[in-house]
Amino acid sequence: MLIKFLDLLLQICTSVLVSAFLLRFYLHYLRINFSPNSGNPFSTFLLPLTNWLYSPLRKLMPFNGRIDYCSLLSSYSIVVLKSCILIGISSASLNNPFIMLYAVFDWLDLVLSGFIGVILVYTLLSWTGAYSPTQQLFAQMVNPLLKPIRKITPLIGNIDFSPLILLLLIQMVTVFLGQVQRQL
Repeated sequence: MLIKFLDLLLQICTSVLVSAFLLRFYLHYLRINFSPNSGNPFSTFLLPLTNWLYSPLRKLMPFNGRIDYCSLLSSYSIVVLKSCILIGISSASLNNPFIMLYAVFDWLDLVLSGFIGVILVYTLLSWTGAYSPTQQLFAQMVNPLLKPIRKITPLIGNIDFSPLILLLLIQMVTVFLGQVQRQL
């Protein structure tokens, strides 16, 4: 029972940290300002939550354009560390060559779950009809993903089904990756 409790606690901490690093990556990729004085609602918790690992890695990895490799490496490193801790707790061998591969699938699952979360929040905020900076931020994050789907799916009775279609596609990819992971 203690091991299950530690596993749950480790999963929660890992999910929060990895989500923060992936959000930092995605905001940077979309060129959305999240500096402390930007007014971005994420900046007040995103930077303090990620700078402890991001800043030292940034010194080792020079900045390179639109892709923030430092955020990606940080998020993946946390998943690898979690996998090693879970294997260590279960007293299995840490020499298992599949640890890195397992961590890749775990990391991809967190990426897809993050997209699902962002799409759901965007959809819920769009139903309220109240314009806010947070709603605008989520629209900036989701619209690049929805744009290709909106080109091929028309509005039906003024209802935009593109978020639902995107959620369905992400779920299909998640099921496919889970099947591939089980096969390996």
